[in-house]
Amino acid sequence: MLEKDAIGSGSSAHATGLLSILGTEFTPGDSFAMGREAYAGFIDLVPQLQDLTGMDILYQRPPALRLALDADEERLIRESLEWQSKLVPAEWISGADARRIEPRLTEAVRGAAYEPESAQLDSYRLNLALARGAELHGAQILTRTVTSLVRQGSRITGVVCGDETISCGTVVLAPGPWADACADWLQFPVPVSPMKGERLLLSYSGAPLPCIISSPVRGHMISRVDGLWSVGSTGGRDYDDRDAFRGVDFDRQPTEQAKFELIQRALDVLPDLADADVVEQLAGSRPLSVDRKPIIGTVPGLDGVLLATGHSTKGIHLAPITARMIAAHVFGDTPAFTFDPETFAPARFAEMKSPDFHDAGQGVDE
Repeated sequence: MLEKDAIGSGSSAHATGLLSILGTEFTPGDSFAMGREAYAGFIDLVPQLQDLTGMDILYQRPPALRLALDADEERLIRESLEWQSKLVPAEWISGADARRIEPRLTEAVRGAAYEPESAQLDSYRLNLALARGAELHGAQILTRTVTSLVRQGSRITGVVCGDETISCGTVVLAPGPWADACADWLQFPVPVSPMKGERLLLSYSGAPLPCIISSPVRGHMISRVDGLWSVGSTGGRDYDDRDAFRGVDFDRQPTEQAKFELIQRALDVLPDLADADVVEQLAGSRPLSVDRKPIIGTVPGLDGVLLATGHSTKGIHLAPITARMIAAHVFGDTPAFTFDPETFAPARFAEMKSPDFHDAGQGVDE
C-alpha cells in the first residue's frame, strides 16, 4: 500500500466518524441500500479490528435525533422520513418529546426524526487500526507519492513514484480529493473536487448527550467516548457562490469565520454550551463527486486498474463496503449485495465533459 503522507493524515484525520443514514447523503435506491449495509458491517468489524490490533477506536451506538428548528428543516426531514422510515426504524417526534430525551435543547426545536440507533467512532484511530490490521495480515505500507501509471497497451501494470517503478497485477487508485491527477493518468473523467470542511472539538463539564444530534442547517453535535464534544461541520450548506466550497489540493487551514459560525450553530441548538471551551479546530478537504455518489470499480477501456474515490462526506462510513466491492473485482467474486455495484461504476461518467459541482456541494448534509 502506497501512502503519500502519514496514515490518516488526509480527509480521515478531520472526519467526524458519524455513521448515519438519515441525512441527505444517501438517496433512495442503491445509494441508501449501500449506506445501510455499510453501517451494519461495522457491528462485526469493530470488535474484530480492536481484538486484532488492541486499539480502541472509540466506537459508540447511541440513538439519534435529527432536529428541525425552522419550517424548512421540518419539511426536509418529514419528506425524507416518508421513504426512509419504510427502510429503517425512524419516526417523527414532537419538540416536547425531543426535549424529554435531551432537556437542554432549545425551545425552538419544532420536532425531530428519532432513530433508536446510530453510531460514531474516531476516524483517525480507525485508519491507524486498519493499517495495523493490514500489516498483521502481511501488507507492506510504503510512504510514496505516485506520479504516474505504467501502461502496456490498454493494461495498467504498475505505478511510478519519482524514479521508482512498482509493478503489480492490479492498481487500486484511492486518491481522495487528489483525484484530478488520476483523470490525467487514465485519460478518463474522474469528476471529484476538494470540498473543505471544518469542525470543533469542545470541552464541556455538563453531562454527555444521550444521543447523537444533527440538523440539516446546523450540522452535528456528538458527545464522544473520550469526553470531548464534536460540533460541525462546515460543508456545502455554507456556500452560496458557485465555487466557494472548492479548494485547491488539500486545505488544512482552519478559519476564524468557521469557528464563530460553528459556535453559533451549537448555541442555537444547546444554549448551555456557552460554558464550553474550544479544544481543537480541524479542517480538511473531502472528495466531492459530481453526483455525490462514490466512484468505485473498473475504468472503461483499461485493464488492471480500479477506482475508489468520490465518497464526499461518507468516506469513513463507506470504507469497509468499498473494500468489499474492490476485492470482488480483484478476485472475481460476486458478493450478495442488495444494491447494484454498477450504480457506482466510473462508466457513468464516460461522456462527461464539464462537471458542475455546485448542486452536489449544496446537497451535502453533515
